Amino acid sequence: MESKITIHHGPYETIPEKASPGLSFLKSFLPALDTLDPASNPLTPFFTPNAPILVGSNPPSTANATIPLLDIRSRHLSHFHHQVHIAWDIDLSEIDRPNTSANAATIANENENTNPNLETAGAGASASEGIGTSDKTTLYNPLPGAMRMKRTVMFEATSCTMFKGDPDEFRVKVREFNILDLEGDVGDLQVVEMRVFMDGKPVQARAQELSSGFAFGEGVREAEPS
Repeated sequence: MESKITIHHGPYETIPEKASPGLSFLKSFLPALDTLDPASNPLTPFFTPNAPILVGSNPPSTANATIPLLDIRSRHLSHFHHQVHIAWDIDLSEIDRPNTSANAATIANENENTNPNLETAGAGASASEGIGTSDKTTLYNPLPGAMRMKRTVMFEATSCTMFKGDPDEFRVKVREFNILDLEGDVGDLQVVEMRVFMDGKPVQARAQELSSGFAFGEGVREAEPS
């Protein structure tokens, strides 16, 4: 069975208006993920409530538990943004698969040699066989709705983080690979599982540096009234 893959090169802001459903979802999702003003662009509608979220080797969490933590980032950060380098949208509506995220990464590797534009390709029989399985167990329970869609969106990006009160206004840049498993009706896709592969130590190190500086009276001059 053949799956359809659409590829976008460049920032998510440049994804065309009439892009594939998964890429269109990504174009709306990332501003909500990056915002430091969650009241103006809430992240909750993009997830099913108990969607697993796995970041690196950290213990798995759920959307219900993670989103409130993201919503308070504005207390500590002055800037956060994902600079997307490449994104894949894989239509898996016709494929049964017990392990979406692991197999989707294989497809990305097989489609690495592509033209630097928005592209669409069929994965072909061999790629489909790599995803398909004789075990009909699905990764997640069906959502309500007559028009079902199953898609996996993957993207490589560099996240940029800047802390409040940083006298150097240093931007911590971290390379990431993200996998979003999506389900839903046309125009109403939601994340049912999110995996983030990244090394968060540079962000943690900068936070510790600033905390030490504040403790010893450094870096506070900007916050003091003139």
